[in-house]
Amino acid sequence: MVSTAASSSAGIPRTPLAGVEIRIEDAEGVRRVALPPAVPGRRYAVGKEQGCDVVVDGLYASRRHCEIWLERGSWWVADAGSTNGLRIERGANVLGRTGGDAGAASPKALEIVAGARIVLSAHAEGSPAQYPRLALDTKPDAAIHTTPLAPGASLRATPSTPILVGRKPEFTISARMAGGERTVDLRPGALPVSVGRSRSQSLVVDWAHEGVSGQHLAISALDEGGVTVEVYGDNGVTVSGKQYPPGAHLRWKPGEAMTLGRTIGQEPECRLVLTRAD
Repeated sequence: MVSTAASSSAGIPRTPLAGVEIRIEDAEGVRRVALPPAVPGRRYAVGKEQGCDVVVDGLYASRRHCEIWLERGSWWVADAGSTNGLRIERGANVLGRTGGDAGAASPKALEIVAGARIVLSAHAEGSPAQYPRLALDTKPDAAIHTTPLAPGASLRATPSTPILVGRKPEFTISARMAGGERTVDLRPGALPVSVGRSRSQSLVVDWAHEGVSGQHLAISALDEGGVTVEVYGDNGVTVSGKQYPPGAHLRWKPGEAMTLGRTIGQEPECRLVLTRAD
C-alpha cells in the first residue's frame, strides 16, 4: 500500500503513466527496455533471474532484486528480499534507501520521482557492472538501443492463491513465522505456488525474516508421495537436517519440516511443514 511508502517527491513532477521505458546500466552496457502501457497495481520484477520481467546483469544483484509498479499516478519500487537492498538517487542526492542493510526503520517502498534512478545497493558504491542502475524515461534517446519487454514476460498484479472449486486440496503448507502462523493449500490446478518475502508470492513471509529472499521457493508439482520444490533463495532451505542451495530441486514429503534461509542475530526461524489434506 502506498500509505506505508515514503514519498520523496515534494515539489517534483511524477513520471507519466504510459509510454515508459527503463534505461538500464549494467555489465552489458547501456540499453533500454520498453514497457507496455502500465496498468496500476501490476508489478514488474527486476533481477538476475531469467524469469524476471526486467533482467539485469550485475555482480552483486540478486536473482529477484526488486519490484516496480504504478500506483495512484506515481511509480514505486520495493526491495524483494535482496542481499544488498537499493537506493533512489537524484543527481548527487540520495532520496531514500530500503532493503539489505538499509536499517529496520527504512520504508518498504520508495517513490521513483522524475529524474531519479534506482541503484541496486542501499549503500555500496561501485560500477554498474557490480550494482546495476535503472531509470524510468519517457523520452527515448535514439542513440541507445531499445529492447521490447521479452515475449511472455508476466505483468504481475499481487496474486492470491487460486481456488479450484469443487476439489479439496491435496496438501497444506503450515508456516510458522514472526507474525504468527499462516497456511496455503496446494492443488494440482493451482500450481506453481511460490513462497517468499515479496508481496507477489502465494505465501508471503514476514519481512522480519531477513534471510528469506523475495521469491525463496516454488512448488512446481505434486503427486501422492509429496511435492516438488524448486529453491531460488540466496540462502537455500534445510529439510530434515539436509541443506539445499539455490537452484536445487527436491522432493518434500508430508510430515517433513523445512527451514527457510538463515537466521540473522535475534531473527526468529521461518519454518514450514507439509501435511496431507484430509
